[in-house]
Amino acid sequence: MLERLLEADQALLLLLNGWHRPFLDMLMYWMTTIWFWTPILLLVLWFMWKYYKKRMGLVLAFLALSIVFSDQLSGFIKDKAERFRPSHNTEINHQLHLHVSKDGEVYKGGSYGFVSSHAANSFSLALLLFYFFKPVHKNIRWLFFLWAILFSFTRIYLGVHYPGDVICGALVGLGCGSFTLWLYSLARKNITSQKQTQDGG
Repeated sequence: MLERLLEADQALLLLLNGWHRPFLDMLMYWMTTIWFWTPILLLVLWFMWKYYKKRMGLVLAFLALSIVFSDQLSGFIKDKAERFRPSHNTEINHQLHLHVSKDGEVYKGGSYGFVSSHAANSFSLALLLFYFFKPVHKNIRWLFFLWAILFSFTRIYLGVHYPGDVICGALVGLGCGSFTLWLYSLARKNITSQKQTQDGG
């Protein structure tokens, strides 16, 4: 069963990686970096600040915490699983279309790829943004998951992750995001309780 899943994972990677076009090659490479999305994320945070104001510091702290959780856990799993990225797998890397920079450097990523930290971090962040953006705009917040999917897909397109790495990374991210939101709810209850005590005193 596991062998079939791994074969299907590899076949899907080769299919998706084979879609490459010159324009998409460069675009996907830039889209895999957080800097490409920074202006949009800053705009999102500005809209959130208009709503949360004094609570924005707490919101930012938990957004950062979610990424710390997902990044550390995904890195821990990578070190334990030791599954080579497709770009480092000598059995198939010659079949892949990998990004080559102008100086001739081939982008391969680190040695191990299961699970994808890009997917874990983006889905963890997307879940928290989805939650915190509800009072700001309850409909547009679904776009955060679309962003996470697209951001994660770039890793497959570039040949540095199997689809399974990304899917499992997304699950790790959603788990870390859910845990972070639980901690946030505890923190909010504690802050509210302290405020009520102070007002009562």
